[in-house]
Amino acid sequence: MKALIIVDSDSIFDLLLFYLKPLGFDLIRYRNPLKAIDNLEEISPEAVIMSAKDYPRHWKPLIQLIRCKSGKEKCVFILLKGDLFPFEEAAKAAYLGVNGVVRENLDDRAEVTRLQQLLKRYVEIDDARSNDRLVPSAIDRFYFAFNHPSSSAIVSGKIETISATGISFKPDIQHVASDLDVGVVVEDCSLRAGQSIIGCSAELVRKGNTLAFRFLVMEDTDKKGFEDYLRASPERRIRALLKKK
Repeated sequence: MKALIIVDSDSIFDLLLFYLKPLGFDLIRYRNPLKAIDNLEEISPEAVIMSAKDYPRHWKPLIQLIRCKSGKEKCVFILLKGDLFPFEEAAKAAYLGVNGVVRENLDDRAEVTRLQQLLKRYVEIDDARSNDRLVPSAIDRFYFAFNHPSSSAIVSGKIETISATGISFKPDIQHVASDLDVGVVVEDCSLRAGQSIIGCSAELVRKGNTLAFRFLVMEDTDKKGFEDYLRASPERRIRALLKKK
């Protein structure tokens, strides 16, 4: 799914990327709304998120153009508003077919929840993706490796997504794990979450260039620490973004 993002702020775009990528969206960003309009038909997005604060005059012709061809169910249009968003503007947004208006302050979890709920209301999102799947950023200290059950070779790689129930990652050396079959249980796995190194077992549920595992056995105390660290990722990301300002 494609989401067209029209915002000027890098920090807001980073937060949108952080929260929407795990839902299955590919984000396409424009700072120039006129270029976004020119390329709208080619992009054909399922969702558009635009800053009314940055572009108070451009969101109206854009939503009109979209609604000429796509209804609310086909293309979700969400406005990000600043501190000043008069009632008259809100009324115009409703009349023109905007799906919802969310505050631009995306370091507020309530606004993030509202944004995600708006998307889920109109866009078909797999619940398995929307629960707690995380695309790790540079500030998340996650690492995963396992011993090949036959050769005992250490298989390490780049984590692509991680959740409380499983992980997908791309091995550094593809052929080392290419002979593993779906359903095999790897007993000797090592998972790092922050400062903790956790031993666990996992079942291979998908193979290819990217391997996907479902976690099986993990000590209760390790599991709690892992899940706590996983849930704290948004706060880590927000703190890091605020330091950049």
